[in-house]
Amino acid sequence: MSATTGQMHEESKLKRAALHIGLFALFFALALLASGLLVFAVGGAPTEVLGTLIDGSLIIDGAWGRTLAETAPMLLVATGVIVAFRSGYYNIGQEGQVGIGALFATLVALQMPGPGWFVLIMALIASAVGGGIWAGIAAGAYFLRKVDVLISTLLLVFIAPKIILYLTSRESLLLDMSGSNSRRASQSEQIPEGVRMPEFTIFGNTMDFGIIGAVVAALGLGYLLARTVWGLQLRTLGLNERMAQRVGIKPARVGGGAIVGSGAMAGLAGGVILLASAFRLQDRISNDTGWDGLLVALVARLNAFAVVPVSFFFGILRRGSSSLRATGVSQTITDIVQALFVIAALLPAAIMIVRDRRRARHLAALATELETADD
Repeated sequence: MSATTGQMHEESKLKRAALHIGLFALFFALALLASGLLVFAVGGAPTEVLGTLIDGSLIIDGAWGRTLAETAPMLLVATGVIVAFRSGYYNIGQEGQVGIGALFATLVALQMPGPGWFVLIMALIASAVGGGIWAGIAAGAYFLRKVDVLISTLLLVFIAPKIILYLTSRESLLLDMSGSNSRRASQSEQIPEGVRMPEFTIFGNTMDFGIIGAVVAALGLGYLLARTVWGLQLRTLGLNERMAQRVGIKPARVGGGAIVGSGAMAGLAGGVILLASAFRLQDRISNDTGWDGLLVALVARLNAFAVVPVSFFFGILRRGSSSLRATGVSQTITDIVQALFVIAALLPAAIMIVRDRRRARHLAALATELETADD
């Protein structure tokens, strides 16, 4: 009997996976069709949309190395999102936390003396501290005054770039006063070459060590969630806070730590962006990395192992969209095309969630009917 039940469960998992893949293929095809029609409407070549996205992100010389560079910060952000959401506290302020992390990394990278490798490590640590502090404001507001975490983290997103803009616009602070910034644009000095993230080359593709750290962080989180006491506490708190308190789990310690840890991962992503590609602090340094990382985690259904391929998919979209712009398609149209593919990635997960809830309600109603009939 148990063997039969196991076979039925395995078959159900296979059907579920097949349905999910089928839905993804359907919505991806619809997004591709809509993108082609949109490009055709503005005078472009609709048949080149998919080819340009793939060529620009995977095929041309050095393409997939640059795609991995786009992937690393999103993967770090998504890993942090999973930590917070699993605890039941919805930190959605990653966009601001990325910026504050980059700010802290800039302060250390430009001001701290010492050998380059040491300053680099300290700058990355500072970026995580900065993101953690920024998220910690929301954690403190919730556990001290019950201010909703979702609202406070979202509002903090709009404050972070203003702080960065102020600091990079004042001569006595972070404004670049060198001859390379003759127009006095609001930006910091360039990060010294000795403090930048080291790179390596594989099959002609150059990438930085940020992608290795991001993958290790995601896989390590998956192990911690599944195999450790901390992971059990985090999941228990996320399922039922009152029950978690009854078994001795302290929400302020575990939940607050999850919020701060989530912000630290987003801040670290900001440090990676600054030290691996941007090399200057600007108010829009995140460039939607925080939002995209949040979407990655949602598309992956908060699965720490699934965020790795999903992040790479989003990296392909971001890098491929840049190649699409190079063909003459406007920034607005490429943004819409990217959004269509993001929606195509989100819809299958949303449909599966709705389907699961309906089935759960149906089974609960059926169980109630059976109990009533027995009585």
